[in-house]
Amino acid sequence: MADVERLELNREVMLRLIKALIDGEELDEIANIISMDPNLSARLLKFINSPFFGLRKEIKSIVQTIAYLGYKNLKDYVFVLLTSSFLKSKSRDEIKEILKFAYLMRNMAERIMPEHADEAFMVGILEPVKKEVGEEIREILVKAGVSEQVVNGLLNPDSKLGKLKELAEKLMELCNSLIVEEDVKLPEEFSAFTKEELIEGCLESEKRAQAILSTL
Repeated sequence: MADVERLELNREVMLRLIKALIDGEELDEIANIISMDPNLSARLLKFINSPFFGLRKEIKSIVQTIAYLGYKNLKDYVFVLLTSSFLKSKSRDEIKEILKFAYLMRNMAERIMPEHADEAFMVGILEPVKKEVGEEIREILVKAGVSEQVVNGLLNPDSKLGKLKELAEKLMELCNSLIVEEDVKLPEEFSAFTKEELIEGCLESEKRAQAILSTL
């Protein structure tokens, strides 16, 4: 599967798959949707058998892949693939920063609004797609069946997730300084977090972004 990463993926199938995962469809239906795009099947098998998971025995079926990953992890990865399909001109370093931002949003949400942590990740991973496609993002969001919180997070800067997105953007700029323990004066907006929590969020999102990037 050395050339799997070069395969074109069907966005319509990915959007349908995301909606089915969000809706909690049966495993067989999820597998049927994935099978509509053989390239997507190949990418998911490459992912599950990558060093990221370190499995002793190769997984060869999509049903096994879904069962092992679970809906949440599968949905996260399909969002990553979807975003990558829209941003083909981006370098790997740029994709890594996009991934880091999405994981940072989830990390911050887990601390102050844990009920919206997954939606925060969706906002983070789809933000560069919104910038790339403009108004088309509305149609994409409808097809993906995302919640109103995700829609507002992307389109309304005054929404809960819209404000978190702005905060995460500011933290991205501070992460390097925080990690090397420079004397950083944190703006008042970060008062809900300790400095240690922010450093941990920066480090964890960097680690996860690098790990996922290695599977693409």
